[in-house]
Amino acid sequence: MASNSSSISSSSIETVISNSSLNPPSNYNSDSVKLLLQTDNKNYKVILNDSKRASSACWKTMGMGFPAKKLHDKDEFIAIPGFASCSKCFETYRYIDSSTTHIKSHKCGTSLSLNQSSLNHYFQSKQPISGSVERTITITKAIAKRKERIREVCARWIAHSMRSFQIVTDPGFKAVIDECLKIGQEFPADTNLSSNDILSCDRTIKNEIRRLAASEKLLLKDRLKEAVKYGGLCISPDIWSDKYRKISYMGATAHFVDKTYKYHSIDLFCIEFVAKKKNGESIIKILTEELISFGLENYLSDIVFVTDRGSNFVKGLNGFTVLFCTAHRFNNILKHTFYQNVSKKKKNDQNETTTTAIEQTPNKTTTTRTTTVASPEIDSEVEMTDDENDFDTDESETDDDTDYSSITISNLSSCAKEVLNTINHCKALVNLDRSVQMEQEQDFSPTADENTNKKTYPKMTTLHQSSVVRWLSLYDLLSSIEKAYHPLKQVLIERKELARLERINMNIVGQLIKFLDPWKRIMNEIQLSNSPSLFLTLPCIGYLQQEVVKLERTMRGGEFCRLPLICMLLNNQNLISCLGMRFFAKRSLHLLETMFQIEDLHVMGTFLHPNYKQLKYATPNQIINCHNSCRSKISTSSTTSISDDHSSTYEPLSKKPKRFLELLMDDLTPPAIPKNNDEVDAYINFQLKDDEVYENPLLFWQQHELTFPYLSKLARKLFCIPCTSAAVEREFSAAGQIVTQRRCNLEPTTVNDILFLRSVENSKKVT
Repeated sequence: MASNSSSISSSSIETVISNSSLNPPSNYNSDSVKLLLQTDNKNYKVILNDSKRASSACWKTMGMGFPAKKLHDKDEFIAIPGFASCSKCFETYRYIDSSTTHIKSHKCGTSLSLNQSSLNHYFQSKQPISGSVERTITITKAIAKRKERIREVCARWIAHSMRSFQIVTDPGFKAVIDECLKIGQEFPADTNLSSNDILSCDRTIKNEIRRLAASEKLLLKDRLKEAVKYGGLCISPDIWSDKYRKISYMGATAHFVDKTYKYHSIDLFCIEFVAKKKNGESIIKILTEELISFGLENYLSDIVFVTDRGSNFVKGLNGFTVLFCTAHRFNNILKHTFYQNVSKKKKNDQNETTTTAIEQTPNKTTTTRTTTVASPEIDSEVEMTDDENDFDTDESETDDDTDYSSITISNLSSCAKEVLNTINHCKALVNLDRSVQMEQEQDFSPTADENTNKKTYPKMTTLHQSSVVRWLSLYDLLSSIEKAYHPLKQVLIERKELARLERINMNIVGQLIKFLDPWKRIMNEIQLSNSPSLFLTLPCIGYLQQEVVKLERTMRGGEFCRLPLICMLLNNQNLISCLGMRFFAKRSLHLLETMFQIEDLHVMGTFLHPNYKQLKYATPNQIINCHNSCRSKISTSSTTSISDDHSSTYEPLSKKPKRFLELLMDDLTPPAIPKNNDEVDAYINFQLKDDEVYENPLLFWQQHELTFPYLSKLARKLFCIPCTSAAVEREFSAAGQIVTQRRCNLEPTTVNDILFLRSVENSKKVT
């Protein structure tokens, strides 16, 4: 290997480079130099090329250098002229006339993966070993020629079969190529092989997928039974329909933590929902039948189910431990906040309001009718509580007796209606003709007025669609309109449809983006699939309350601004947006407190995260109940003590937050330590080291399993529970990639086998 203590000078290397055209000593060749570097590292080593004249990438990034020999009785090495060697694998090449063309083709064997073959090794095995430069050049040219041929074959295949360009970078495709190279190495050169000799037919591949899925299911069965016995098991079920044959599927994802504290998420099944009615009885029947195939029929009462608040799942899972999806609830709160909830139309509904909007442009007139059902929007199954999620605010500023959840659209102020109109206008703006969407790909040139100000704008970005069933798609819609405002304005001016953009209050758009930004942040954090997320619910609720209260306070103006009529008369768009958004900020706070109920599992999950164990966003009653629940779930003999080195280690007083979630962590103040501690008290008093932050709490419990043996087992049970059902939603997304228009005739059983095998393979890569 190359040594940093080399005494060779850059001038010596310059001499080696300048003399590289000379013939090397007759007693050296590439193979002998490589052998000396491998076997006699005391007298031979590779010295990196530090010359200023060395501009080739092989010297700087590939670790190539010069083989050098140690002088007698001196700690000095002299480069062997005419050769260049790899400092990692010691592969040696002739270095003649300062040409590095053949050296650049070097593929270091130490950088190849375990399952990857070297093309150099393949071609070398077919030719007699020789140290001549002609052999190296021949191999390089042969590889280049075959690479060119492979490129042509892949291009024709991709074009003919309409495959993705990225298929050539797929790990599975590369694994097939590597296996073919291995087959070529195993047979003599005169063996005549064809693709039909080694490739199986489509039916055979289908049967092999079924066999592999059945084999992996047997292995997973033991892991699931062990998890539910000694750790914990959570299952997220849901129902999905493909958009081609409209076949309904029931899918489920299993979450568990193994004995090494590794979190696993595997798609158990995605089978056809054969029942005619999707009621609770049919759901629990099909779900039970599938869980029996995994040997879990005797452990249903020990499994935690995470699902949305669909009435069929609520009824079907009645009697089991169920935790409702946090992300679905946040999405529903936002929909209710802006009256975007979709309800079935009922006859003679007195609270139903129909709004007709007529858009007139020089080219066309568009009529849009919107039917909105007035509040209350709170689901009937939600229990109204006053002591959940209390937040300490200034009562003189925020306390009022208004029930914001019961205010109907007809009773809204003009400023609040302006916010809703802006949202509707933004949604209508996305429905531009295809010709307008095509214009965003062309270069944008500003108008004459804008040229006078020397302003230039980028190309128009894609306008995103907004859907009530997609979480926070409204944020993407508004952000895309704000980014594309100026190029979109130019496009609409040319089409004489500028009125569609002028009716949008961009001040309200900016305020809406600020309001939705914290919701977007927490949505990204809680929708995890490969790590615990249960601990995030409580701090994210507190964070949302803080951010919405801050935003509501910034929207307060002078006393005259509190009168909507004055604002409308002044036609001040900034004041209108502030007053309108202030109402929706208060409405979201009220809905957040009434529609979302913090469960004991949420609080316990937050408590068992070492960076959130102070529960600063919980009420005193929640904290007491959490500690008592933890004590009741562990052994009564779990009394322990903390060593002096732990008790004397305090958390730092302050540090710069590294991530968004660190803003929500505990205050770094050491609590008082009582004399008698059980394991829960010992954990409460346990102090972390400086800058000790755990993104994954399972790492903490793995490290402190001996210190907290009972709580560590409880942590395994709780942290297998995700706070959302995002994993099963991703399973359905993958199913949509499988059941495409070209493959819509796949049998549901085959789809199930593919999804299960895919999930198992992904789980192996993560671990």
